Amino acid sequence: MSWKHVFAVVTGCALMGLLLGGLFGFGSGRITPDFFRRLIPWQEVEPVGFATFLGATIGVLLGGGLGCFGILIQFLLEWRKLGKAPTTSAGQ
Repeated sequence: MSWKHVFAVVTGCALMGLLLGGLFGFGSGRITPDFFRRLIPWQEVEPVGFATFLGATIGVLLGGGLGCFGILIQFLLEWRKLGKAPTTSAGQ
């Protein structure tokens, strides 16, 4: 597994998280705009844009984390597979 493969997987997962989180935030901002309008107590914000921004930001973090977790699991499985050499018994 090269560093380019690791970079591509984590970046792809983060971008997919960006897309899905942004879509989720956009949908939640359209459904419940009053919730996001006063999320910051001292300032009113545009609810759909703020919800989309929050969803996309959290999506990047969670998607990148999921990509890192996938790479870690793949590394552990390959390491475990390399550690086991095929054994043959004399009686069989």
